[in-house]
Amino acid sequence: MVKAFEAYVPTPTAYIRYAGVWDMQDLYESLVDWFRQKKYHFHEKIYKHKHPSPFGIERQYVWAAERKENEYVKIAYNFYMHTYDCHDVQVVMKDGTAREFTKGRIWIEVKVNIQFDDEKRWDEKAFYRHLKDFYNKYVNRKRLMQGYSPKFRTEQHSVCALIAERLKLQTEGFEHAHLGGVYNRT
Repeated sequence: MVKAFEAYVPTPTAYIRYAGVWDMQDLYESLVDWFRQKKYHFHEKIYKHKHPSPFGIERQYVWAAERKENEYVKIAYNFYMHTYDCHDVQVVMKDGTAREFTKGRIWIEVKVNIQFDDEKRWDEKAFYRHLKDFYNKYVNRKRLMQGYSPKFRTEQHSVCALIAERLKLQTEGFEHAHLGGVYNRT
């Protein structure tokens, strides 16, 4: 039986809930652009458009972004978005152009996992599994606790701040964005 820490390290899930008007196309493009700038591979795994109810349309999105940090460590972001009671709204901008926004409610979950040995190279023989166990417990643990984990939690908060900025939430910006020190490695 594989323990969770041997295969991956989960970080706390970040949740965003919003009701109002937003530009879904801008949100999607800005997230894809942010991940591509950071050299992630972005995949849209699931898109569900449920039958409209009297209140509006319901949509579900499942997105994933992955990057190999090195041969042993892979970083995976998982997004789950669920929109409720949505209506597409035509908005005339100040310059006279018409744009389409979405009006409704949105629920977003952002998870980041640090995965070890995702290619399962170290699971072929018992000796390799013991080496992997030793590496995870004594060598990689310090690197994880002082380097990887805080770095990617900070990145996760940056993604949430980007989403909040695109949704024009009241708490725009990541509060620790300009915090100097060891944990702000980009």
